[in-house]
Amino acid sequence: MRTITVHSVRGCGRVVAALVLAAAVSAARPTPAVAGEFMDTRLTWTFGDDDVTKGAGEKVPDSPLPGIGDRKGYELFMDNLNTKTKGRENLTHIVLYKKMPGFLKGVTTEAGLVVKLDIGALYMDGTPSITNVLMDDGSYLRAAWTWDEGAADRNFVGITFFPFDTERFRLGYLWDISWGGGNIFSSMKSGPAPGFKVDVVGQVGHVGLSGYVGLKTAKVKETIQQGAAETEQITVKEMNYGVLGGVGIDFWEWVRLDLGGGYFQQGRFSRNPVMIRDRVFTGGLTMRLTVRRGLPIQSSVDYMLYRNDPDVNVTDWWRDKYVPGRFSWSVSGEFNYLWQRLENIERYGATKLQPAYAGALQARFKYGYFRTQVVGLVRNLEYILQNVPSLDPFVALPETGTRAKPEYFIAGTFDYYFPKVHLMPFITAGIQFPATFETTSPKSVQVVRDAVRRDRLPTGYAAVPVYQLRIGVQWDLSDFFALLGTFQYVRDENLTRLSIDPSGERVTDREFEDPDAFGFTILARARF
Repeated sequence: MRTITVHSVRGCGRVVAALVLAAAVSAARPTPAVAGEFMDTRLTWTFGDDDVTKGAGEKVPDSPLPGIGDRKGYELFMDNLNTKTKGRENLTHIVLYKKMPGFLKGVTTEAGLVVKLDIGALYMDGTPSITNVLMDDGSYLRAAWTWDEGAADRNFVGITFFPFDTERFRLGYLWDISWGGGNIFSSMKSGPAPGFKVDVVGQVGHVGLSGYVGLKTAKVKETIQQGAAETEQITVKEMNYGVLGGVGIDFWEWVRLDLGGGYFQQGRFSRNPVMIRDRVFTGGLTMRLTVRRGLPIQSSVDYMLYRNDPDVNVTDWWRDKYVPGRFSWSVSGEFNYLWQRLENIERYGATKLQPAYAGALQARFKYGYFRTQVVGLVRNLEYILQNVPSLDPFVALPETGTRAKPEYFIAGTFDYYFPKVHLMPFITAGIQFPATFETTSPKSVQVVRDAVRRDRLPTGYAAVPVYQLRIGVQWDLSDFFALLGTFQYVRDENLTRLSIDPSGERVTDREFEDPDAFGFTILARARF
């Protein structure tokens, strides 16, 4: 399929003409797609059941009879650690892109308008929000100057402006434990979080160096005090700031060290009148060490800027390349440590710096058509809740009479690709020790799944490990179209629901659900 990218538009008439011409060319002259000829579109048809042993109303999340469409129960804790998407979306990115050499020698300018259209969000339960269906996904303007036009991608100074959204500009490396995106400005953020980034890449002898520094801003709802009376308060939208930066050092081709740090304002305290002028903030550091041979430095596609560069095949974003007989590997370790200023509930009118941490160790091995990846991850409860922030918003976890346990898990994936028939069987398995928050008086344990989802256990019980397994096969029908079949098993003894007494009334105590879930999916998936 061939399409045409619209680079310059003066009125709606030219847009319509360009689209008509693109459709005509596509129908008349089918050719292999390359990067300059398509954008990132994902269509998925899903049929299955996340738990064949249960019907509607028998568990949470709900599991009706087998049907077509996505379900929350398909998602496992070990899925898609390095991307913000699930792999079952129906969406497209509409991108208008322009790149030209500048008037000054060595200067290149480019800009991309990136709009994400999520068709699946139209059919969410309830009334869909326009911001869930249509949104910016990294529009930018960029100018770069190189002092070595023969190696412009390795020697340059650039500045990138983000007029709307900075989710693709953040700290950390594995997406699931990255931080500093636009949502770090807390749930009180009103509107987008635009920003800019300055980055430098160069070479000193055999050592490759890179660095960046950037700024983000966001309007955050804040309560301010008027006059002398503490009760005279109004809510305003005040500008909050975030700064972040980092450096990367390639000591050799096979060893790289990345370091970064940031500071983000998150509004003011509003619950305690003594603290109304104090500001909530998060600061932290991040680092990653990578040792590799033959495999590239792993980076999430969600960090990348969308470009229509005809010299780059964007299919490489999601398709791997195999070389028979070649052995390659990569091992990386990442650690993030944050401090968040929150209210100290144990001292009236005081604040405290609540520490939060997360880390991951990844090992990837590839031999011919065989691949394996093992990931171990840890994040404490404070890190999971950093963007809310905390269990009780803007209040640090108390130290007296409570105990918080971090989340740990280890997961591995193994697959083998048969090139003659384009089949790839795979198996993924993992064990998770979920994060918990425990109070001693009264005795209570909460299992914290993420920033919003929690399960309170019945009195006297503690959390136990969660086991997950998925077995499947992928059959590629073309470079962009594939069929998949999977079977999954989950054992989670921490799932609970409200108890029901003999009269049919729900009571305050909770009871355990059936811990075993057997599910399957059949998918038709296209990405182009």
